[in-house]
Amino acid sequence: MPSRVPLLRPKSGIRLLALLVDYAVILGWMATLALVTVILTAITGEMFNWLELGTAGAQLLGFLLLVLPVGVYLFLGESSSRQATLGKRALGLRVVDARNGDRPSRPRILVRTIVKLLPWEIAHFAVWHTIAIVAEGGSEFPAWLMIVLVAADVLPLVYVAFVLFQKDRRGPHDLIAGTRVVRGEIFTSGETGIPVI
Repeated sequence: MPSRVPLLRPKSGIRLLALLVDYAVILGWMATLALVTVILTAITGEMFNWLELGTAGAQLLGFLLLVLPVGVYLFLGESSSRQATLGKRALGLRVVDARNGDRPSRPRILVRTIVKLLPWEIAHFAVWHTIAIVAEGGSEFPAWLMIVLVAADVLPLVYVAFVLFQKDRRGPHDLIAGTRVVRGEIFTSGETGIPVI
């Protein structure tokens, strides 16, 4: 039988460095989208106005081009046999089931990914509605939009506070999905393929 050692929670600095590596990957994707936009603008002679699709259409296009690919990156990395995105792999971290330390199920990773990206999508919702009002010459914003804008600013801070101060350093995405991030790689015992932590 494989032996298990305690799952160790990573230090906050290690989590931050892993996050920065993942953000570098995300920024690489955003730079690619920006380059494609520049090329298309040069070819057509005009920049595409997303608001021609309406506020909902612009947000949907933003979701399809940016949020969905990032979500796929997070999901595929954390549901893989390595249980980690590139950032987590680089820093020796992985996502496990919080109950038993085993590999989490794909539905758990899906929930984790959705909850993790929720503040980002809320921010996009608020920004597109703000842009639409400004584009129409408006200068007054409804109270509900102001509340959403504040929530979009506060939620990421709440997520960070959970990771910094919650006992197991679990953010809302981990608490809701029943997962946690731990230190240590997965090694296999002989030819059995049984994970040894």
